[in-house]
Amino acid sequence: MNYKKWLKENTKDLKNKTIVLTGSTGGLGQEIANFLGMLNANIILADRDFEKSSKLKESLLKKYNISVKQIKLDLQNLDSVTNFITEVKKQNINAIIHNAGVYNLPTNDEQNYYTINKVNYLMPYYITKSLLPELKKSSLARVVVVGSIAYEYAKFNPCDPEYLMCKKPNKIYGNSKRCLIYSMFELFKNEKSVKLSIVQPGVTPTNITRHFPKFVRGIIKLPMKMVFNSPKKSSLCVIKGLFEDLNYNEWIGPKYFGVWGKPKKSSLKQISNEEILQIFQDAEENYNLIEKIK
Repeated sequence: MNYKKWLKENTKDLKNKTIVLTGSTGGLGQEIANFLGMLNANIILADRDFEKSSKLKESLLKKYNISVKQIKLDLQNLDSVTNFITEVKKQNINAIIHNAGVYNLPTNDEQNYYTINKVNYLMPYYITKSLLPELKKSSLARVVVVGSIAYEYAKFNPCDPEYLMCKKPNKIYGNSKRCLIYSMFELFKNEKSVKLSIVQPGVTPTNITRHFPKFVRGIIKLPMKMVFNSPKKSSLCVIKGLFEDLNYNEWIGPKYFGVWGKPKKSSLKQISNEEILQIFQDAEENYNLIEKIK
């Protein structure tokens, strides 16, 4: 694939624009960061592993004439999240890309269910709402949220929002992404100054499979590389999200069956208004709770 040609046809120069990127040290994140560098964007790397982030920063500065800053962000830790928000407010940001996420954690610890929900849904929502006033001041003014086709595998239960009663990782993960997607749709429903893009990169062999058993990783590694998009190609969906305007219930994902191919806009499978309102209520209640205890 000719990536330079694709960028020329689908993007614009981002010189003097500052993009916050969470989860930048993963397989998908590194590719997103490099494309942002190619587009001349200044980047704020938001990661919990400062050492890996430093190595990525060094690599980016060697290749591109841009500014790269680091802010530590551990989405499991409220102090880290609030400090991150404080530091970001000191910058003139133009967009946020919520790429950080976790798929599977050992299911013998109830806390891990909440961790998945917190990392994939609650904290990205909290960060976004907290930084909306800053984004409204900018010219690009965009929030890009990395969702997943796994949202179809779950249905929000207001009596069990963290899916504590479920033992299936794909449903726990799917629930967190379902909540993330529809809470964001509702948050931006009447927002005029800042635009939202929900994207999904399809299935790709990234570090998100690091939680799989070793023998499973060994089995699926080669087939995944042969059948599905590479992290580099998958990351184009995220980059496209910075430039394409979407309506409510639309997202950008791989063209063919939502699994592989170049980015294409499509509609999500509609869920009930009742469930959407339950998800949004849960997001708002958690936002207010965090505001009280931070």
